[in-house]
Amino acid sequence: MSTDKSENGKTYSIVVNGTQESWMDHDITYEQVVQLAFPGSPPGNLYTVTHADPHGKDGSLAPSGVTKVKDGMVFNVGKTNRS
Repeated sequence: MSTDKSENGKTYSIVVNGTQESWMDHDITYEQVVQLAFPGSPPGNLYTVTHADPHGKDGSLAPSGVTKVKDGMVFNVGKTNRS
């Protein structure tokens, strides 16, 4: 869970690899999503991160990427075999 307070104090409900999470920041990074999915994962491992929000907007996150968080967003994180 994020320890940062969002500007408006809102807590967002998101799902990461099927697990409900609370997020308190309006943005989330690739690295933060990976840590929610695979806690303690060493830096440098590559993952495929995709997301969908309740309004039907799908996307993906690359390393160092950031996306806006919306209530009900779903993130799927999988280990990739790309180098």
